[in-house]
Amino acid sequence: MPVRLADPTALALVHPGDVVDLLRLDDEGDSTPVASSALVLDVTGADDPTTGALLLALAPEQAGRAVGGAGHGFAILIRPG
Repeated sequence: MPVRLADPTALALVHPGDVVDLLRLDDEGDSTPVASSALVLDVTGADDPTTGALLLALAPEQAGRAVGGAGHGFAILIRPG
């Protein structure tokens, strides 16, 4: 599933094969976990953050949480490899 980050400059820090936790950012600046230990399949547009996104391998229930709900975008936590 393609995911756009609230801070697209973070795309430069992520690479295919990395594992990340995906968080939804809400209006108050809080975060809600969406997916844990999601595999990064690809990073598109890392050189152009306005069009870039992460392609993540998500389980169906995680993908449902990612597309549903309101918020100001997504943030990631890169898990140590």
